[in-house]
Amino acid sequence: MSIEELKKKFIVEGDAIKARLELLVTKAVAQCQIGKDGHVLIHNSELSGKQQVMLVLAARLIGSELDEKIAAEVSVGEIAKYTGLPPDQIRARGNDLIKGKFALSSKAGVYKALPHKIEAFLEDLSDNKGAKG
Repeated sequence: MSIEELKKKFIVEGDAIKARLELLVTKAVAQCQIGKDGHVLIHNSELSGKQQVMLVLAARLIGSELDEKIAAEVSVGEIAKYTGLPPDQIRARGNDLIKGKFALSSKAGVYKALPHKIEAFLEDLSDNKGAKG
């Protein structure tokens, strides 16, 4: 097989999240919705603080793939507005998520989910019905 044939087999158009977007949206919509302005509305009041932060980051990443006007990055202030969690708790959970390689931070107090991590998180929420634990 030639290098060009191998390249066509291995390198695909678009990235992993776009290829899985329909599945991700289906899983996410059971847990939350997102407004055109990027506001995340969480449906499940039983989620832990960490799960709420993760869900906001996942929703915004998915939203940014569907609408370029929605930013994937989310500030501590935005997360506080969407979840009702105190900013110090959001920063602590954000740091945990960075250490756990679920998210990254381009600057202090701003977080973005890593695309390859959100599907497993959403699947886990669906399987466990998002219960605290």
